[in-house]
Amino acid sequence: MTRSVLSLVAFALLLIQPAQAEGESKGKKIAFLQTLATHPYVVATTKAFRTRAEQHGMEITFLTAMLDAALQAQQIDDAIARRFDLVVVVPTSEQAVVPALARAKAAGVPVILVNNTPKDGTEDLYVTFVGQDQTEMGRLAGESLLNALKDSGRDGGKVALITGALQQGIAPRRVAGFREAVKKNPKVEIVAVEDARWDTAVSERTAGQLYARFAAAGGLDAVYGMADNQAVAAIRAAEAANISVGDKPKQLVVVGGNCLKEGMDNIKSGKMHSTITQLPTELGTLAADVVNDHFAKKQLPKNVLQPLETITKANVTKWEGPCTY
Repeated sequence: MTRSVLSLVAFALLLIQPAQAEGESKGKKIAFLQTLATHPYVVATTKAFRTRAEQHGMEITFLTAMLDAALQAQQIDDAIARRFDLVVVVPTSEQAVVPALARAKAAGVPVILVNNTPKDGTEDLYVTFVGQDQTEMGRLAGESLLNALKDSGRDGGKVALITGALQQGIAPRRVAGFREAVKKNPKVEIVAVEDARWDTAVSERTAGQLYARFAAAGGLDAVYGMADNQAVAAIRAAEAANISVGDKPKQLVVVGGNCLKEGMDNIKSGKMHSTITQLPTELGTLAADVVNDHFAKKQLPKNVLQPLETITKANVTKWEGPCTY
């Protein structure tokens, strides 16, 4: 087949596919229940979801619970009562969301979970989960931290974790993966796990308190800020306390996650060692496509996972664009 014919075929397929997609999902009413309204990762996810979902012809209603599990349960009940065609839920609590998911299933309202990992054993309550392997994200962060400590000439060290909301499935799984990774070096000790609820200001205050707490014992060797805004907050708190940050001997090593622009900037400057890919623009688009596939009656896997990669100074230029959102 000639190149010109192939081009015509490809163009024809492009014309056909959007029409099919809109026909499958046009007019479907979707409730999208988020956890937060202000975090840049959440904002980018919802924007990407809306853009792709509207391309598919869906009508979207966004609600946010601001990490209030009881409020999210009420929102799910309201979505059931209003007869939405499908509910997308980013669980505020992997435990507290379960009864509401059971009520949705009993009412015949399909649910797709996004980003926040559901509680194990609840797979029959939702259609599919779209997101990342959160345990693997923690494991990659732990492995990166071990490499940074080794490269800085240390055989071990004291490590503090500043986490997202531990009530969600994300943070506990990342902590578990991180712990699993650092077990490879028994001289690396996790001395603190502090819940900062993804908040930048809380993370900076928490980091400052940790530095003061461990100052008499020689200080910390490393900090894992679970999201890049938290890692950068830990860096600011360290600089305020006159603690040198970087990959050199005796400097505080900082690793992050979610690949925010501020994380990219600090990796390039050498203040932050690494982060892990977690692109909200791709997640939002992928989630909308999965919803569309559901209305097209396609067989969906129980988990639709994004690929993960560790970002360091060696490959930061590759990810600088995608991680700026």
